[in-house]
This record gives sequence, C-alpha cells and structure tokens, in this order.
Amino acid sequence: MARAVLLLLAVMSIAGFCGLLLAHHSYSDYELDERYEFTGTITAVRWGNPHILFEVSNDNELMHIEWVTTAGADKTGVSAQQIEVGDQITFTGSRNRKPEVHAMTLIK
Repeated sequence: MARAVLLLLAVMSIAGFCGLLLAHHSYSDYELDERYEFTGTITAVRWGNPHILFEVSNDNELMHIEWVTTAGADKTGVSAQQIEVGDQITFTGSRNRKPEVHAMTLIK
C-alpha cells in the first residue's frame, strides 16, 4: 500500500512539473524589435494568472493583448480596480508576426 502511495505521488509530481514546462512559452510569435501602438476601448479583461488578458476594440480591429502576471501588475502599481470595461486606452507593445492573429504582448 505504501509503495502504491509513493508511486502515485511520484506520478503526480512528474505530471505537475510537465504542466509547468508546457505552460511556459516563448515570444517568438511577436515582433519584439518593433513597437506597435493600439488605441481602443476595453471590451473584456481577465485579471488572473498566468497573464492578465485584455480585449480592446476600435473601429477597425479587435486586439487580444497579453500583459504580465498579477504580481507583475502589482509591482507597476496597477490594480484591477483601475481598469474597467469601457475605458479608452492606448497600449504599446509587440504585435504578433501574423497580423491576422490580432494579438500583441506587453511582456517584453
């Protein structure tokens, strides 16, 4: 019985570690050397980890924007209470290499 419990714990530990590795991603999809500015109205916010996500729209486009973790936002002094759906905002970041993806990152 003890052996089965140890085996189960080992499998769960390995599965958890693999999940962490899969969750980590690179920014190779983004034009990190070029800055892109996008202005619009916040239509949705998901304030949580692994990244804070925004949907921002203007007359021409709906952009999906990835920011830092909630801890990273705390370090910048920005809180969830300061950002609301309907706010006008301008983001400057790196746009996805494929314009049809309509995504940008503010991470790097």
